[in-house]
Amino acid sequence: MALVPKLLAALALSASASISRAEIVTFEDDRFVTHTWDNSKKAKICTRAGVGGLSLHQLGMQSDQLYCYYGLWGIRGSDFDPENPDVGSIYPEADPTPDEATFFKDAINLSPGCWKNPRGCFRWDEGLDDEIRNMVNTSQIDFIVTIDNGNDAQMKALEQDLGYRTIFVDTFYEKNPDCRAENYTLIDESKCYGRSMIDIAARVEELAIFLGVDVDVPAQEAAKREACEAAADFTDSMKEVQEKDMRIKVSILGSTEVDGENVPYARDFDPITLWVPRTLEELGAPLLHAKVYNSSAGENRNIVPDVFWPDCSPGLVNDTCSDNTYHPVDFWLIDSRSYLVLSDWVEFGIFPDPAIAAGQYSYYPRNDGAISFKMIANLLSKCPRLREHSYHHSDSSYAMIARNSLDMYNQKISAAAKVSKSDPGTCKPVDPKSSEIISKDGGLDLNDFICYNYDLIQQEYLTCPPPPEVVPETKPTEVVPETKPTESVPEPKASSESGGVDRTTSRFLAFAVVSAGTYLLSSA
Repeated sequence: MALVPKLLAALALSASASISRAEIVTFEDDRFVTHTWDNSKKAKICTRAGVGGLSLHQLGMQSDQLYCYYGLWGIRGSDFDPENPDVGSIYPEADPTPDEATFFKDAINLSPGCWKNPRGCFRWDEGLDDEIRNMVNTSQIDFIVTIDNGNDAQMKALEQDLGYRTIFVDTFYEKNPDCRAENYTLIDESKCYGRSMIDIAARVEELAIFLGVDVDVPAQEAAKREACEAAADFTDSMKEVQEKDMRIKVSILGSTEVDGENVPYARDFDPITLWVPRTLEELGAPLLHAKVYNSSAGENRNIVPDVFWPDCSPGLVNDTCSDNTYHPVDFWLIDSRSYLVLSDWVEFGIFPDPAIAAGQYSYYPRNDGAISFKMIANLLSKCPRLREHSYHHSDSSYAMIARNSLDMYNQKISAAAKVSKSDPGTCKPVDPKSSEIISKDGGLDLNDFICYNYDLIQQEYLTCPPPPEVVPETKPTEVVPETKPTESVPEPKASSESGGVDRTTSRFLAFAVVSAGTYLLSSA
């Protein structure tokens, strides 16, 4: 057999063997349910728009794999308009770009009743229960992908009705057989360990490969490098923040009725099961922890002014009594939905905390938005790249919020000053990744925080992929053919018997090699 046929046969055999090995793949989700797929095909899925669809799209999934979606495209509290994405939003770091918004345009929207509700939308419309069940039963979709916290009652009902199992990626807890049961309930809370963003992003990447997504490897490596560099800068800044004796409080703002009057509150909770605070603490941020509140004893984690300023008379907060506060806060992180009340709180002095009065606060996505390496970079970067479509609004309060959103955590927290006059407490020399900190029933005592220790920083954030190899350009050496003026040079003819390879054959071989290599990469 001649050289070319032998080579072609070898390439075909190699590609065939690789394909046959890669056709049937499995993915064990975070309930230890094993899913099987022939990933020589691209799976069609239905998923929650932001945390599911956008996360997968930022890994390379295209619209031909998204059959249907439910929920918000952006994050709660945002004015992002999915029907007019070019306008932008007040949360440009977390909401889809106009280009990313096109990913959803051809898919079936199962939440037409709430998909633009800024207060939140996490379910499909109840009137479409039969439709999504029919999609499953008739194999219009290959998988329902649930990237969520396991508290979706609709999803539990669907699984029970159909005897069906969605692909579940847990956004709260690490995969652990002693934590999450197949029915989503928790087995042993002490064995449920909070996840940070990099844990979830890596899991979503595994899922994308299983689903047959054409992962753009160079783009993902670049995103990982950006996230890594942003994390390195952020943890350096947190060392300086701790040296300034500053404290950060993660909270949710709201209002409640006390003695017939509507009063504001700041909720106290531990930064354990929310992936953004978990990330910041693993990188050295001095986050204040919460106490355990006994509701049966009348304790309430919603801290109202009379509790927040214990030295002040009920209903009266002034300079003579306001130095001592329930939390010694120098910088607030507020969930994106309740973040919008801050403009009124500042304007009318509704909650005159010194950090709020100084404008030392930012928002965080709470259980929504993409979870990806791109998002890690967007949130941590000191000088994030501004989106092409910035936000403009005539309302000055919205303009204030928009300006406050363009620079994110590193920039904002680094620029903040020590403003709290309360007892700042003493840091605890513990590992932010230890079970005593990250288990659901763990955490520290009220207003405790973790000392900065570079050796205990989560190194997964700081392990950067190598930069792409730069191959220097080389100019081909010009060869002047030698010709005899008295003789004509015949055009060479390719011969299948000569062992030579003509240009057409060379191009075919190159195509075969690239095709086989591309398949192997996409199937790895």
